[in-house]
Amino acid sequence: MVETVSQMQPLNEKQVPNSEGGYVWEVTHMNRLHRFLCFGSEGGTYYIKEQKLGYENADALIRLIEDGRGCEVVQEIKTFSQEGRAAKQEPTLFALAICSQCVDTKTKQAAFKAVHDVCRIPTHLFAFIQFKKDLREGMKCGMWGRALRKAVADWYNNKDAMAVALAVTKYKQRNGWSHKDLLRLCHLKPANEELTIVSKYITKGWKEVQETYKEKELSTECEHLLKYLEAVEKVKHTKDELEVIHLIEEFQLVREHLLTNHLKSKEIWKALLQDMPLTALLRNLGKMTADLVLAPSSPEVALVCERLCNEKLLKKARIHPFHILVALETYKQGHGNRGKLHWSPDQAIVDALDRAFYRTFKTVEPTGKRFLLAVDVSESMEQKVLGSVLNASTVAASMCMVVARTEKDSHIVAFSYEMVLCPITVDMALPEVLKKMQKIPMGSTDCSLPMQWAQKTNTAVDVFVVFTDNETYFGNIHPAVALREYRKKMNIPSKLIVCGITSNGFTIADPEDRGMLDICGFDSGALDVIHSFCLDLI
Repeated sequence: MVETVSQMQPLNEKQVPNSEGGYVWEVTHMNRLHRFLCFGSEGGTYYIKEQKLGYENADALIRLIEDGRGCEVVQEIKTFSQEGRAAKQEPTLFALAICSQCVDTKTKQAAFKAVHDVCRIPTHLFAFIQFKKDLREGMKCGMWGRALRKAVADWYNNKDAMAVALAVTKYKQRNGWSHKDLLRLCHLKPANEELTIVSKYITKGWKEVQETYKEKELSTECEHLLKYLEAVEKVKHTKDELEVIHLIEEFQLVREHLLTNHLKSKEIWKALLQDMPLTALLRNLGKMTADLVLAPSSPEVALVCERLCNEKLLKKARIHPFHILVALETYKQGHGNRGKLHWSPDQAIVDALDRAFYRTFKTVEPTGKRFLLAVDVSESMEQKVLGSVLNASTVAASMCMVVARTEKDSHIVAFSYEMVLCPITVDMALPEVLKKMQKIPMGSTDCSLPMQWAQKTNTAVDVFVVFTDNETYFGNIHPAVALREYRKKMNIPSKLIVCGITSNGFTIADPEDRGMLDICGFDSGALDVIHSFCLDLI
């Protein structure tokens, strides 16, 4: 006999109402932390405002620390940051700032020790410091103590001097903080002569550095450093296009070193393109196409495509699949979201972005299991993810394709209040997938439908993967119950993986059923988790 309890009624005392009144389970605090690190609280969800969601996620993090798991939290923050698993750094930096200001001594020590690993560029360091300042009042604690001064001083001293010179000239200030502020507040004692030069450049300026070192005997490293700083200064005062190109080529100067007028030159953009960091490349694809720097069939287009498809480069630059997806969606629409910039998308670049998307995920061996991949296309999935151009259903469709390309024995379906024949096949390019998804009609959410459909159609499924925001409430049977009924009728020990596409605290997966798992929908390590769960390795 089927347990027909409406989703608007609880199955047991452990269920809680979600934001739309349907009954689901709360995710664990650690799972909540993972969702927060992946999604932050930008945009909230369709039913909860963003600010409330931020406080709720911070609360889950604080509870983990109170439960004596603070060092574990810091380790998770480090892992997400170092492996490039999170789409944005802000949630990671916010979480680290909380750990560094909590009352638990071991957690604080671990957090300060992690600053060097998590804050890889000055922008991260400035954001971390600002988060600490914002949290100071609410957490009733000081800020510029010995531990922070040491962490900031070590950030500069533990880096190669040329890397520091590039960082401080590229990212001069952010979030109301500058390098001059940080050096003053941390009382930096430079670890070597090269760092002394950089420190003096930051605090006193180039003329003072020139004056101090013009008569001195210098090491090869110091001479190289001074020549680099001279090039950074020289490029600010020249209008000569050839000289700018020469300085870019000789000293690997980047866009941030140049004047606005320099960026009107097609030849200067071509020079920048040769060593352009991948994140900058993704951001500037539209502009370079509009300005014909990336002309059809040109060597520049070939270079861009080659670099976008280079797995080693993508990994080294920690390019998250989310950023490729945003770049793809923006580039193929042929115009920016602000301003008047328009371009004709180059098909070779669109194809390269499509290939790059799949290459940014950690690759795993297929499990050989039979998969049913179900994408929630309900109204609530129209919400934007991470303050971007992408809505939740687009993200769900793209994640679905990643699994489908790994696991060849896969059916793809879409659902809201009813099942929809999904016009998506594994061999489709991502732009085509997203276009097809946008045409599917939306409605209320019933996450039990994939299991019910598989049972009615006698479809053999080892693993159901549901991509959803968990705001289910419409059906007469709970998703967990529908799965148990399916297992019983089909005599298959099927598993359910719920891929959460937002940062709320709910899941349709029963935490007491070892055959159900809740994971983050835009964790670049998600395939690895799915693989391990399917093969009973976790």
